[in-house]
Amino acid sequence: MVARVLTSFPLFMHKVFHDFKPDTGNYELNRTQIKVLMIIHTGNQPHMTHVCHRMNMEKGSLTPVIDSLIEMGLVKRTRNRDDRRKVNLSLTGTGNSLVIRNLKKAREHLLAKLEHLPEKMVARFKRAVLDIHEIAQKL
Repeated sequence: MVARVLTSFPLFMHKVFHDFKPDTGNYELNRTQIKVLMIIHTGNQPHMTHVCHRMNMEKGSLTPVIDSLIEMGLVKRTRNRDDRRKVNLSLTGTGNSLVIRNLKKAREHLLAKLEHLPEKMVARFKRAVLDIHEIAQKL
């Protein structure tokens, strides 16, 4: 089962999104920066450690990515009110608009991929995604 988990998720992401072209506007963003923006968007002002875990990156490797997004005006850092050692991350208005635009585009891209599958398989896919998400939340 471990081999299936380790190979299935990257295979799925490749099959679905290898040809996805994000709309980065006037910004030159790489896939890592785009993923970080998505995680910050869904994380309710996550702190650096949370983003590191979600990206499977060390803090030292993530810091330059965050710094570049701050320089572009897409992300901002704020000190956590309850624990000043923690730094929370949030999107600026521009960063939020960019993420929302790309979430919509990614949804359309995914739906276009799924329309080639039989209806029953699409229903199984949707259930599987919901199940995996629910299980991952409980781990």
